[in-house]
Amino acid sequence: MVRDLVLYTIVILLIILIFQPPVTSVRLHLITQPIRQTITRVFYGVAGILFLYVGINHRMRITCVLELGIGLLFIAMIVRVWLIKDTDEQRFREQNHDLLNVLRVQPGFTFKLERSGDVFYYRLLGGDLLKRMGLDMQVSYNRRKPVERLGNIFELSAETLEQLDEYYKQAWFGDQTVFELEFWEYSALVTLHPVRAAGVTRHVIGHVMDITEYKASEHKRKEMDEANHAKSVFLAHMSHEIRTPLNGIIGLSKLLNKTELTVVQKDYLHKLLASSRTLSSMLNNVLDFSKMEAGRLQLERLEFEPEKMLRHLADTVGTLLEKKEIEVIFITDPLLPKSVKGDPFRIEQVLLNLLTNAVKFTDRGHVLLQVRMLSQQNERIGVSFIVEDTGIGIPESSVDKLFVPFTQVNASTSRRYGGSGLGLAISKHLAEAIGGSVEVESRLGEYSRFYFNLELDIGKGHAESTRITQQFNGKALMVVQHELLKYSLNEILQSMGIETYTVSSFRECVDAVHNGEHYDWVIVDMGMNGIRGLESWRQWLQLLDRQITRVIGLTTVFQMDEIAAGDADSSVDAFLSKPVTREALLEVIGSRLEEEKPVSINGHTVDTHTLMGPRDEGEAVVQRFQILIAEDNEINRMVIAEFLIERSFEVTMVANGRELLESLELRAWDLVMLDLNMPELDGFETARHIRRKKAFNRLPIIAFTADAAQHKLEDCLRAGINAVLLKPVHELNAAKVLNSWIHLTWLQQLHGIQAEQAIASMDGKVYIFQFALYKWIQEYQNLDKRVMMKMDKGQLSAALRLIHSLKGGAGNLYASGLLAKIIELEKQLKRSRATSTGELYPDWRESLSLVQKEINQIKSSVPWS
Repeated sequence: MVRDLVLYTIVILLIILIFQPPVTSVRLHLITQPIRQTITRVFYGVAGILFLYVGINHRMRITCVLELGIGLLFIAMIVRVWLIKDTDEQRFREQNHDLLNVLRVQPGFTFKLERSGDVFYYRLLGGDLLKRMGLDMQVSYNRRKPVERLGNIFELSAETLEQLDEYYKQAWFGDQTVFELEFWEYSALVTLHPVRAAGVTRHVIGHVMDITEYKASEHKRKEMDEANHAKSVFLAHMSHEIRTPLNGIIGLSKLLNKTELTVVQKDYLHKLLASSRTLSSMLNNVLDFSKMEAGRLQLERLEFEPEKMLRHLADTVGTLLEKKEIEVIFITDPLLPKSVKGDPFRIEQVLLNLLTNAVKFTDRGHVLLQVRMLSQQNERIGVSFIVEDTGIGIPESSVDKLFVPFTQVNASTSRRYGGSGLGLAISKHLAEAIGGSVEVESRLGEYSRFYFNLELDIGKGHAESTRITQQFNGKALMVVQHELLKYSLNEILQSMGIETYTVSSFRECVDAVHNGEHYDWVIVDMGMNGIRGLESWRQWLQLLDRQITRVIGLTTVFQMDEIAAGDADSSVDAFLSKPVTREALLEVIGSRLEEEKPVSINGHTVDTHTLMGPRDEGEAVVQRFQILIAEDNEINRMVIAEFLIERSFEVTMVANGRELLESLELRAWDLVMLDLNMPELDGFETARHIRRKKAFNRLPIIAFTADAAQHKLEDCLRAGINAVLLKPVHELNAAKVLNSWIHLTWLQQLHGIQAEQAIASMDGKVYIFQFALYKWIQEYQNLDKRVMMKMDKGQLSAALRLIHSLKGGAGNLYASGLLAKIIELEKQLKRSRATSTGELYPDWRESLSLVQKEINQIKSSVPWS
């Protein structure tokens, strides 16, 4: 009975061993295979002995059959074991071969590093990099090759081998190690991964990545960056060398224009000024293009009024017309918000480039700028800017060349019209930078139309539209031929509540007055055929009741002086410079015009005359401000002096920074102006010397430079310079800067900050206060976005730290109104801890909006924003 039980047990175990499932995991198979083979062999030996023992002492038939079956199973098991063993070994060899193939084809190479005492050796070394180097470094598992041999093959120096040994030791202690290695003409990035078990490093797997091409491209990129920087510096310095004489040419031309000249001389002078402006424009384009190539184009996001931007643009475009008899017309959508957020300077630059091109290539017809509002949603609007002209047009095959730098449609275009071929390339790049894209439609010999669309945020301060709310009761007669100009004037006047009547010729105008109609305003296009040079013009004006009717003449800046020079009986009450903008027309309609002399309403002229215009000779001078100027160029000294003397300043000129420092103690100066590029002592050093004396803490320093590379506001502020003017100096820009800094006027206009208290806490140093305010605005101008981002990520503590930092800065600047809003915001943010998203107390979002609005208002009130 026992014997039978043993036999049955043997049979069952043999069957289990025969039909057991195979091991699928290669790694587990490698570990368990030796154990299984040992157990199987021991079991077969024991089973054979038992089988022989039991079989010899049993005589029954069933037992014989059972023994025979067991014997056959035993033989089958032996055969199967040998087959499985051979199959496993074959599979292992194939897997090992595949692994080696993978290692050989990788871009770099991989190695397994082991250690014997203090010597490291390789079990495996393979990869494509070795093959490309002509080396067969495949290492057997049973052979050891120390580091020194590998170093000899790679021709590594003793110092490098020593460093390698340190890296290997570091990896053996359990740290993943990464380092770069140079050998032959190759550069490699080596990564060492320690493999540890039970806290002990068994071996290290190393991977070598070939970074030769990357290093070469990095070196090439560095060379290109250095070349671009050198090019930018060269262009900036060349701009200085060109701008300095150019500033003198333009300045002297303007002074010459104020003297008695013949008609021919005036014509030559206008051409000289036009050529100078063209050269200045080309220089600006080259510098802008250089900045774009170098990736240093700076964009801003400011709150501005589109109508004011368009009015400034109109003034600039008006100076481009010269003797061209074409109409330039601006039509803006009355639904456009009064205030939006964006980069007004870049938008104006794109439009100016497009309009300049349109005027240049148009000899008849019109140039039209349309500004349309496409959409409005969630405090954002879509705006379309369209520039259309009736010029020479563009062949369809040449449209693709338009936006390629330094390229024009054909060579004859460049010879006839001039230009650098950069304007449209810059326009396209700028438009894309501010979120749009310039598109073009054209037909050769008929028209061209350029347009781009932008999305802008509605300004917080002025969400209402530009629709004119001030209404006038009265009638206006328009004597205008051009249909688009009629449409533009009609739309603006009717939006003011004025009843309009339109005639297209001087004869119709005379008939309208003879019919007994009375008009409050008569708007006459002075460039229209049949108006000027007629004796009947004076007679017609005498028919009007000039006490009731105001006559407004539409003209260009070039025709204005000529028309105004006529006798008083044939003059008009006001001139309106073309192209006419909504804001300019509203201003001239609503203003109380002087009856004694014509008034010019164009661009910023009203603002300039109001703030700092040239005074009439008979006007009493209340106060003459004292200005000390350091300028080494004699012509520039003359131009600057004449400009300031016309505005009733007393000017003292010196040639360099040392002479300026010597003159500081002579009297009390209201303002100092200096050139940044001067011999002996440049503008930066001169300003630093001035700021070392406490007596000059409140003395404004205005710098001017022709070198665009030096025009970095932060560097100037660090040196104690308050503002910078870029040569050639534009009179309007100069007047604006002077008005801001004479007697520190801007401090009284600063929003929400008690400037004098803040300055007192900074030892009375205005320039330190200005620099602190500048850095504070730079840091927190996008506060709302930063706080929202942190709160969305659940980083309440980080948001509170940011608010706490803002609170400290606001306290230092004595911004009491802002400080109160910040404290309230901080309280609400702390209450939002109740939920992870802060939605339980959503009032913090509104408080954040109020804080950001206050910051924006402070920013918009500083003179450098």
